[in-house]
Amino acid sequence: MDALLSAAAAIVGAPNAQFLALLLIGGLIGWSATKLSHVLHADVRAGALLLSGVTGAWLAAELAVRAGVGQRCADAVLIAGAIGAALFCVGCRALPHGNRSSEDIAVRH
Repeated sequence: MDALLSAAAAIVGAPNAQFLALLLIGGLIGWSATKLSHVLHADVRAGALLLSGVTGAWLAAELAVRAGVGQRCADAVLIAGAIGAALFCVGCRALPHGNRSSEDIAVRH
């Protein structure tokens, strides 16, 4: 995968290639977390998990680059992004979603 991303980085630039890869990784992890939350009958919105997956992947990868784990588009940085996406999805799941009453029209049963 490193050779493929290196070729993409040469064409579109390393930050752009890394962001596109992290968009894909974070989106896949957020989508997987959405499917898992449906199986567990959790009340977490799909958009929140997708957004938190992409955000977590990008932040973790940027922190990994700044910490010297590797250069942009390196395998270790993308793995750090995947771990960050998963942690953000877990964090989104753990957040309280407010006190919703049964009369609230936005609550789906």
